[in-house]
Amino acid sequence: MKKVIIVAFAIIALSIGFRFGMTKYGEIVRNKQMMAAAVPTVELDEIKEEEIYKSLEIPGRIESADKVDLVARIDGYLQKKHFSEGDFVKKGQVLFTIEQTQYLNNLNEAKAQLQNAKALMYKANRDYARGAELVKKDYISKSTYDGLYADKLSAEAAVKSAQAQLSEAQRRYSYTTIKAPTDGKIGSLNIHEGNYVTIANGAIATITKTNPIYVKYSVDSKLFDEMRKDEYLPQKGNEPIKVEIILTSGETYPIKGVQDFWDNQVSNSTGTIDFRATFENNDNVLIPGDFVKVKVFSNKKNNVLLVPQEFVLQDSKGRYIYTVNEENLAIPKYFEDNGQYGSYWIIKDGLNAGDKYIKTSITSLMPNRKVKIAQEAEKEGQ
Repeated sequence: MKKVIIVAFAIIALSIGFRFGMTKYGEIVRNKQMMAAAVPTVELDEIKEEEIYKSLEIPGRIESADKVDLVARIDGYLQKKHFSEGDFVKKGQVLFTIEQTQYLNNLNEAKAQLQNAKALMYKANRDYARGAELVKKDYISKSTYDGLYADKLSAEAAVKSAQAQLSEAQRRYSYTTIKAPTDGKIGSLNIHEGNYVTIANGAIATITKTNPIYVKYSVDSKLFDEMRKDEYLPQKGNEPIKVEIILTSGETYPIKGVQDFWDNQVSNSTGTIDFRATFENNDNVLIPGDFVKVKVFSNKKNNVLLVPQEFVLQDSKGRYIYTVNEENLAIPKYFEDNGQYGSYWIIKDGLNAGDKYIKTSITSLMPNRKVKIAQEAEKEGQ
């Protein structure tokens, strides 16, 4: 009986052990399958050398191509403004009217004085012509004739004086309307309607010309020498130097400008040379006073290493790409950039031509984790 019980217990123990072993084996198999499924399949590309136009990035600032203060050139009450503050105005557009009554009266009086002077001159000329005939026949004395001639000259001078007074009255009357001397954006009013304005008041408002618009930047003498060697300065007969700007939002302004000026001396106060580029600003995106990043393109091509920005990651250490070592582990490789070229980073240091990098599934990669290269995965599947 005892033997039967012992055998029964042994069978039960073996059964339990067999089940436990099978369960453990199943877990191991499943874990291996899950780990195999978790290994990402990636595709590789390599760092390429390209010939591009070299560029420099320099901080700059947007400035108006022209800025005009609108001032009163006569005294009077500011009767009316013909715009809203902040409007874009056109050259020749009437902006202000200064009370005209006094200047219109002066103009009409000057016109009347001229007419009177012309009438007197007409009479003097007629009298002189008659006197010339009479003096020949000794009907009048020589002194009377001289008096008629003097009256003629005086009347002619009076006409010229009246004409000058009329011209002055017309000029002063024209100043009762203040017109825009240039296209641009008008700012806020310093003097409002109803106030008495004089020449001494200064600017009533200011127009800032915004199209075209300038971007100004400066370089030190060392960088200036490099720019000269690398053809960042326009040469006679060559293409103009193209300039691009990156706005504070990080967006690149879609229209390229042209570098059209650099100063003829190094500033005593800053030790730099001033440059200027001109941009079209049809939609008034560029605002005077705003800071931008200026990208100046050389007319000389250079060989550089490029990597697409979409395959580059960044952390506190800097920018990096994922490479694959001999054990098929994803290894981050950091590099220094020398600015952008379109959608690429220009590589300054840390990577070489021909270096392979991962170009798929980069956001799901972990450092030192295993990956499967797509080309090798295809061979294993065959």
